[in-house]
Amino acid sequence: MGIKKKRDMQVAALTICHQDLETLRSFADADGKNLASLLLHCVQLKDGVSQIHCVKQIVPLLEKADTNGVCDPAIQSCLDILAGIYYSLSLKNPLKKVLASSLNGLPEVFQTEALHSFTSHLEEELNTTDLYSYRKVVDNISSCMENFNLGRASVSNLLKNVLHFLWKSLIEILEENRKFAGNHIVQTQLMNDLLVGIRVSMTLVQKVQDFQENLWKVSSSPIWQRMCDLLGIFAKFLSDDDLLQTIQSTSGLAVILFIKTMFQPSENIPELISSLLLRSVDIARVPEWFVSSCRSLCCANVPVSALLFLCQGALAMLDWQNGSMGPSGEALLVDTVHVLFTLSSQIKESTLEMFLSRILALWTNSAIHILESSSPSMKDSLNGNSSIAGRLLEYIYTHWEHPLDALRHQTKIIFRNLLQMHLLTMEGVDLVTDPFFLELTKVLLRLEWHIKGKYTCLGCLVECIGIERILAIDNTIPSQILEVMGDQSLVPYASDLLETMFKNHKNHLKSQTAESTWIDQWHETWVSPLLYILCEGNLDQKSYVIDYYLPKLLNYSPESLTYMVKILQTSIDAKTGSCSSRGALGALMACLRAARAHGHLQSATDAWENLVSSARIKQGLIHQHCQVRIDTLGLLCESSRSTEIVSAEEMQWIQFFITYNLNSQSPGVRQQICSLLKKLFCRIQESSQVLYKLEQGKSKHEPENGLTKEQPSVSLQQYKSFMSSICNSLFEALFPGSSYSTRFSALTILGSIAEVFPSLEGGIQVVYQLSHDIDAVRFQTLIECFTSTFEEVKTLAFDLLMKLSVTAIQFQDAEKLRGLFQAALELSTSTKPYDCVTASYMLNFLVWQDAVPSSLSTVLNPGCCPQRWGQACCCGGKEHTNGRLQLVSEWTPVVEKLLLLSYRISAVVAPVIQSSSPEGLIPMDTDSESASRLQVILNEIQPRDTNDYFNQAKILKECDSFDLEDLNTSVSNINTFTDIKGKEGKTCDVTAQMVLVCCWRSMKEVALLLGTLCQLLPMRPVPESSDGLVTVEQVKEIGDYFKQHLLQSRHRGAFELAYTGFVKLTEILNRCPNVNLQKLPEEWLWNVLEEIKCSDPSSKLCATRRSAGIPFYIQALLASEPKRSKMNLLKITMKELLFLAGSTDSSQSTVPQVHALNILRALFRDTRLGENVIPFVADGAKAAILGFTSPVWAVRNSSTLLFSSLITRIFGVKRGKDEHSKTNRMTGREFFSRFPELYPFLLKQLEAVADTVDSDTGEPDRHPSMFLLLLVLERLYPSPMDGASSALSMAPFVPFIMRCGRSPIYRSREMAARALVPLVMVDQVPNTVRSLLATLPSCTDQCFRQNHIHGTLLQVFHLLQAYSDSKHRMDPDFQQELTDITVCTKAKLWLAKRQNPCLVTRAVYIDILFLLTFCLDKPTKGNQPVLERLGFWEEVRAIVSGSELITGIPCTFKVPGLPQYLQSLTKLAIAADWAALASAREQTRDVPITFSQLLGSSFPEVRLLTLEALLERFAAGGSGSLCSMGEDFLLLATKESHPECLCKILRILHCMDPSEWLPLTERCIHLTSKEFLTWMMDIASNDRSEIQGVALRLTSKLIAYSIKTHEEDRESLAPQLKRWVQLVILSCGDRLPTESRLAAAEVLTSTAPLFLTNPCPVLELQDTLALWRCVLILLQSEEQAVRDAATETVTTVLSQENTCQSTEFAFCQVDASIALALTLAVLCDLLQQWDQLDTGLPILLEWLLGEGDDLVGCAESADQGEDDYLFEKAEVNFWAETLTFAKHLYQQLLHLLCRSGWRPPSSERLSHLQRTVSQQQHLLSQLFRELPPTAEFLKTVEFTRLRIQEERTLAGLRLLAFLGGKEAAAPTRSTSDPCSSSHLTLQN
Repeated sequence: MGIKKKRDMQVAALTICHQDLETLRSFADADGKNLASLLLHCVQLKDGVSQIHCVKQIVPLLEKADTNGVCDPAIQSCLDILAGIYYSLSLKNPLKKVLASSLNGLPEVFQTEALHSFTSHLEEELNTTDLYSYRKVVDNISSCMENFNLGRASVSNLLKNVLHFLWKSLIEILEENRKFAGNHIVQTQLMNDLLVGIRVSMTLVQKVQDFQENLWKVSSSPIWQRMCDLLGIFAKFLSDDDLLQTIQSTSGLAVILFIKTMFQPSENIPELISSLLLRSVDIARVPEWFVSSCRSLCCANVPVSALLFLCQGALAMLDWQNGSMGPSGEALLVDTVHVLFTLSSQIKESTLEMFLSRILALWTNSAIHILESSSPSMKDSLNGNSSIAGRLLEYIYTHWEHPLDALRHQTKIIFRNLLQMHLLTMEGVDLVTDPFFLELTKVLLRLEWHIKGKYTCLGCLVECIGIERILAIDNTIPSQILEVMGDQSLVPYASDLLETMFKNHKNHLKSQTAESTWIDQWHETWVSPLLYILCEGNLDQKSYVIDYYLPKLLNYSPESLTYMVKILQTSIDAKTGSCSSRGALGALMACLRAARAHGHLQSATDAWENLVSSARIKQGLIHQHCQVRIDTLGLLCESSRSTEIVSAEEMQWIQFFITYNLNSQSPGVRQQICSLLKKLFCRIQESSQVLYKLEQGKSKHEPENGLTKEQPSVSLQQYKSFMSSICNSLFEALFPGSSYSTRFSALTILGSIAEVFPSLEGGIQVVYQLSHDIDAVRFQTLIECFTSTFEEVKTLAFDLLMKLSVTAIQFQDAEKLRGLFQAALELSTSTKPYDCVTASYMLNFLVWQDAVPSSLSTVLNPGCCPQRWGQACCCGGKEHTNGRLQLVSEWTPVVEKLLLLSYRISAVVAPVIQSSSPEGLIPMDTDSESASRLQVILNEIQPRDTNDYFNQAKILKECDSFDLEDLNTSVSNINTFTDIKGKEGKTCDVTAQMVLVCCWRSMKEVALLLGTLCQLLPMRPVPESSDGLVTVEQVKEIGDYFKQHLLQSRHRGAFELAYTGFVKLTEILNRCPNVNLQKLPEEWLWNVLEEIKCSDPSSKLCATRRSAGIPFYIQALLASEPKRSKMNLLKITMKELLFLAGSTDSSQSTVPQVHALNILRALFRDTRLGENVIPFVADGAKAAILGFTSPVWAVRNSSTLLFSSLITRIFGVKRGKDEHSKTNRMTGREFFSRFPELYPFLLKQLEAVADTVDSDTGEPDRHPSMFLLLLVLERLYPSPMDGASSALSMAPFVPFIMRCGRSPIYRSREMAARALVPLVMVDQVPNTVRSLLATLPSCTDQCFRQNHIHGTLLQVFHLLQAYSDSKHRMDPDFQQELTDITVCTKAKLWLAKRQNPCLVTRAVYIDILFLLTFCLDKPTKGNQPVLERLGFWEEVRAIVSGSELITGIPCTFKVPGLPQYLQSLTKLAIAADWAALASAREQTRDVPITFSQLLGSSFPEVRLLTLEALLERFAAGGSGSLCSMGEDFLLLATKESHPECLCKILRILHCMDPSEWLPLTERCIHLTSKEFLTWMMDIASNDRSEIQGVALRLTSKLIAYSIKTHEEDRESLAPQLKRWVQLVILSCGDRLPTESRLAAAEVLTSTAPLFLTNPCPVLELQDTLALWRCVLILLQSEEQAVRDAATETVTTVLSQENTCQSTEFAFCQVDASIALALTLAVLCDLLQQWDQLDTGLPILLEWLLGEGDDLVGCAESADQGEDDYLFEKAEVNFWAETLTFAKHLYQQLLHLLCRSGWRPPSSERLSHLQRTVSQQQHLLSQLFRELPPTAEFLKTVEFTRLRIQEERTLAGLRLLAFLGGKEAAAPTRSTSDPCSSSHLTLQN
């Protein structure tokens, strides 16, 4: 919504030579009215735009000239000069087009002379011999043919010369291009020149009239010879793979165009091109000129790319319309598509794939043209049922999920054209009954919704045949599509399809129904599912539906908004939403926001008066769900009109919103808030300009109308007041102790205000300027933001100060600036990294303010740790280069010093970084025994360092120091020390980890500094030049540094950051005009590849740690290669690495192979390389799978890592928790089409694995690659489009995977079962399951292997599981198929009984039985006739009755698979119990084993499953006869030792009514109800968190039950109540697990009506207030879930009869920020209701003062801990803000005192309170005096704590002064007080 300025057109002025200038002067007349005078005036102008106006006057002047039919010599000279001017202008200069356009109207009498001049000048141009001037000549030829009659005639006159020049230029440019191989910049320009030359040649043939005649078509004609030469060079370009593909593509077009132009007779052209495409040219039958020119295209080995581009040329250059080429044209069309289909299987490169898809789309367009007037046979060949259409569909199905968006788009075009082709072939066939459309519709609807191509193809089908047929098949399609809109990758496709459908449906309904009732049907179909998703859908679904679908629906049908609002308004009262659900209110706000943003609400007033109330708006602004708040804010801020006036009511709501929403923990929510408010500010700015203009207009034209004159000024004043109020709120939000999120939001919004309302000069009126509201205190507040431990806050504060830099000058005080500088210097030597960052921002600010007292080089002290000066100087240098580049001479020595110091520091830390010792193992032991143990470790790991730094364990003395002379001669003078001093000079212990962290932090800063220097600072081309700061030699030194560091560092933290700096360097080198520097990356690459290949034992390359920095080094070199080049470096490197990775020579070292595998992994993971690595994926997969079989562990490890990267590269990043989700899978057709060589490889490997598994030995380690093979295959599934004869069918893999299920390795059998599932079509599952069951042995078989049985059963289980979850569950045959499978399973039931000795296979078979009960139970209810008819339940009961659950198993019995077997058996037994209970109508007849027996099992697995089943039934409310089990649960609770089981028991008791089981405690477990309550409290106070939470919930329920049942004897419960209150208080502690605090919040919610808001308090006031304090603590928790749970407590509190009237937000779901204020308001109101002000107010006053905080102790603990954790951040808070709580409490106490008029009952108590507060104030003053002068920077934590306590103390003093009647004497502060009343108070 920003104000856009109209761009001024920049036109380069034309100039002429001195001779022409003199000629014009000689012919110019005195009056200046002839052509020479006009041209002389024109060339003397310096502005190109003014010259355009002069040029336009040339022809009118000549038309007035009286020449009597003769061209005057003066005019001849002027025309000659004009011709020279025309050819001197650049192609893109508007003057050139204006001149050509003007000369097109030249009078006839001047045409001849003008033509002569233009021709002669063009001839001079064509004689140019300078190769780098050829482009200008070619551009002139092009412009001559572009709507310029004289130019076209000149070219025609010189046609022979032009053709010769084009041929010569193309040859010479090509040769020059070869000379500059490796120089990317020059080659790019030359390639572009070649491309332009080809295009101009084509334009010449198409536009010059001479080529339409046949006079030149003789072999002796020079034009003919030049045409043959050009055709020859185009054919050469076409086959030259060193050229860019765009050049090859254009050459293909040119070849066909020239053949079309030159070949005779034209009727044979299609036949000739067909023979070219089919590689079957008969040289004897074609002209000699064709053979000599196109010999490379007439052979049998024409490159694939050349054929592809010839196809493109044929389709684009030949005339396919109106059947002009006859039958031969039809044959050519068919031949072309067959060639394209062949090429499709051969092309791997993504760019060629892209070309192929476009060419296929072009072919379908040509087919449509030819079908409009084709023969019947052609229509038969191209209808939907033809083989060509089938191949096209196959191509579409294969590529519609391609990772390239552009290619997927082409498949959509091909599909749409295919439908159009079929329509053109239909004659008299009804669309409704057409078999092709019917089958296609069914096939598409059968597909899963995760396939992107389904959406695009369905959209095309709807456009073709209409939506009504699809809705007739399945009317739930709209809901199904909306359901998948939770997946971001599918959202654009789904929303586009829905838009196509609802548009088509509306048009259809309108055409079918004359009445208006059709709109109800349309709303029911498309709007109702939308509203359901908005109210009930998950978060992602709603967000995407609102962003994508809702705007499209409203744009197409704005009248539907009223319908939506009406439906949602009626739903709001029923359900308002929660933290996890937006509810109807959220849906309403989303709809209104979208409507207003798209212009469907004319004004805000209309929207809120007619559609939604003001109360709803305020509820939305503080709703518990963040998106509801955002949508409501968006409704206020967004508008389709950028100048719409912001109303006063809107401004009030915005202010209200800001008060409670700055402290949002979600980064996304904060960004949206800041973005929306910026839109609002832009609206205010733009509408204010309109108001200013309106005000000025009314003051001039309507002075008599006072009302009209005043209205704009009133709005402008409201704007000023509003913006000032907003800024006040934002600066108040920067109070001491404010959270990170609050500061981030406030500073971002302030930055937006400063940006939208800039300080403008020149009298431009601006409604508001932030600088006017800045004073010294606020300026200091912004400076103090540098002390934040979050760098984002520092950055925002710095940026804001930069925007206010002019204003900041008036607040500069020399003394303060000196103090700031000294603080920055002290912080720069701190041991804490975040202090160093603070120093860097402070120094940078001082540099900007010109306030640095001495040169920055003083900071470059070698004694400083590098992370300090590195940050400061890097930041200062960056800002410096942006603004003060003229100070080159001053900064050059600083840069040199930086570089030298960087190298010195690097030399110091290199021994640690480059050590191969494990994670910084540093010999620091002080005794010989430890040193000897360390020496053993060193000998074991055998470090390969370049020095002896770690080769020998050393005994360190107290004052030992390292000798650095042997490290690097350049570091001889560095002082070393063994301790680090803190801020107070205190010595800190140096640990090994500290040294390591310091080393890699230093290396990080050095690397980033060097990379930034290369990236930002201008380079000097030669040393003596003064144009730059960095010399070429320095750049080379930096490159050598990075090379050494990346190739030798061992620590990831070091080389990862060095990689970042190195990438910056390589990007600069590849764009550098210096050829030597440009070739450096290539040289470095070859050097490191050679070093990898040589495998020299003395090599310093790290072969462990995933090759350390080597992959990063090569990755940086390859990723910076220009993307527009052929990527030759990448291709050569990949081939080299793949060769090394696939090495099988065991006689050589495996180190090169390990390096190659690790580097390949990094390259395949690099997203910048994108599709360029796809052609190498197949070979990479082969290397990984074969490498996994290596006997060397390092090779296997690296192969596994490479394989993992390849899986991600092929199938995409995992987008869900489900590892086997179809979003990360693809069809076998698509996979093997993209990687065809993997089909035979995987099949062969799998066959070898299967043969090994089937062998008698069955050795488990024969083929370890089985694991990887199955990992790939389980991600493939057969396409529903696959035919039976598909060449890439997945069927051959199925039998091998079945055989892999016999593996002796358990994990492999599981993987084989999962891999089998996707390969079997859903309709083939029943037959496959039956065949697998048939292979199982009978009970009479003597010899069988349990591994084979287990593998088969796993395959059956996974197939059945997938089948039961599929959409085919609703098919009528589903139940019959499962019935048949059930019959088959009964034949093998012995496997589930004791006859089978293996518990593992028994468990899987029982799982299959359980799955069948689950599947057959769902479709039918009641007596389950299928299972009863088959006698299934009798068999199940027999299995359970004869199992170990009945007979028992000794606890000491240990058998493999026992836990799994018991769990499976228990699930089946529970299912049988539920079935028996249901059939017996709640009676226990035929129950094989009772729940009591299961609960009595000695195995916790059995008890846990049983308890889970019972808990689920109790929670659902269907306990029925289970209520009688209370006694069992009580007995079990006292004996249970398994924590999870005990937790489930307590949950069940919590679900039950206490009246059903609490009276039984004394009889069953010999505990009275009070003793049982005490026992529960013991568990809640002592046990672990989960049980603690459940016990607390149960205890609270028992407490509430006891109070209700003992109303007359509550005193007896006093001890239990006291202890329960203490339990709740303890459960709210910040240090406790989240589960405990959530339980406390739930308890407070459930007991709120009884204990918190009861008109007659049950507890003592102190206990009641303690519970209220718990609510307040939970509302200030750092965890969102805890705050949301506490907010539910507040919602419950506000919904009570005695509290709901105290606020307008009763019964509303509110956010925790306002819930805190509401809680305090309700509490104060309740104190007055209870008449407990005397007792309660002092307690609340203590809350305000924070009594109990030991200020001195806090300061001392901060000092003590400061140096203990050098690398940890200081104290941070993400949500809780002490002063926010104090502000709300202060407001409510003041409001309560004013309202109640309460005064202390005695003056002594008031005096005591005043003395206490005064003492605290005195202590604060003393502590402040003890701090250093710049304590806010040097002692930030202590200073902040004291500031917070000071504000609380001052607030307390104000209240006490008010109570004493001395309000005017209350102490005040000069700064803005965060405890002062807010602008909007809560309604009471």
